[in-house]
Amino acid sequence: MRRFLLLAYAIGVIAVTIFPIRPHPSAYWAGQPWWTMIHYIPFVVDAPSFVLNVIMFVPVGVLLPLQWPRTDAYRKIFGHALVASGCIELTQLILGLTLGSRRTVDINDLIANTAGALAGLAALRLAVPHKAHRAALSRASAGSLRSPRPPE
Repeated sequence: MRRFLLLAYAIGVIAVTIFPIRPHPSAYWAGQPWWTMIHYIPFVVDAPSFVLNVIMFVPVGVLLPLQWPRTDAYRKIFGHALVASGCIELTQLILGLTLGSRRTVDINDLIANTAGALAGLAALRLAVPHKAHRAALSRASAGSLRSPRPPE
């Protein structure tokens, strides 16, 4: 069940961040160099966009440690969130350069997404304070805590 949630979540994030892809002819962007789609100055962002990006990645900090207990560490969640967010931004850049979709590539998205994943792990740790209990939740979803069937 948790794998399904993780997959559904990932599909939702891709749907929001990558799609729809709206290709435009190069004449549409005439006069605007390609690098204008890259926002590389941190913390120059509208608050609603930043907050929504934080919220979007909170499930990463909750679902990854429940699915894979070895990711139950701030450093590991930080790395996973940074890589996932970086892949999204790189995909947006590639689509912008090849199809002219012009989704912005923003350092603030990397910051907000990573912060959201860390907030998700913090929330999970507040809800289930002991690591052993979080690991037991993970095993329970895999079915290893079920009592064995009596022999027939």
